Amino acid sequence: MSRLPHTLTLRPATPQDFPQLAPLWRDAWASANPAVSTVAPLSHWAARVDAEFGPPCSTTVLVDQGHTVRAFMVLDRAQAHLHQLFVAPGAQGQGLGAALVQQLCEQLCPQGWTLHVATTNVRARRFYARCGLVEAVVDRHPGTGRERVLCRWVPPSALR
Repeated sequence: MSRLPHTLTLRPATPQDFPQLAPLWRDAWASANPAVSTVAPLSHWAARVDAEFGPPCSTTVLVDQGHTVRAFMVLDRAQAHLHQLFVAPGAQGQGLGAALVQQLCEQLCPQGWTLHVATTNVRARRFYARCGLVEAVVDRHPGTGRERVLCRWVPPSALR
C-alpha cells in the first residue's frame, strides 16, 4: 500500500470542506462510470453530501497545501463499512486511494471492514483486490437497483 506524499494532509472533514466534496464526487463518479450517458446535476450530489456524509458516518479528506480536497472517504465506523472513497480524476494514479485504504486498515478499522462496489466498476474492483479485499455477495443497491458486490478486508492476522 501507499504512504501519503508529504504535501498532503489526511484529516477529518470540516464544514469548509463540504462545498468541494460534491463536485469532486460527481467528477470522480463520472470518471469511474464512463458507460453512463447522463450524470446527475451537481445539486443532486450536493444534496447527497448533506444527507449522507454526517453522523453516524464520518468523512475524512486528503487536502493539499492550498486546502483543496484531492480525495475523501465516508465511513460508518460502528458498522466498519466504507460508504464512499473517491479521488479527484486529476489526482488518480498517485497512490491517494491506496493511502486512504491503508488508513482504514491500520488506524480506523484494523479488525476489518466492508464496502460495496458496482459490479460494472472493474477498475475499482481491481484496485480493492490489490489492496487485499475479497469479493463476497452480489446484490442490488436499494436505491438505484444497480448490481453491486460486497467486498471485505480482513486483517492478515485473522487469516492464520
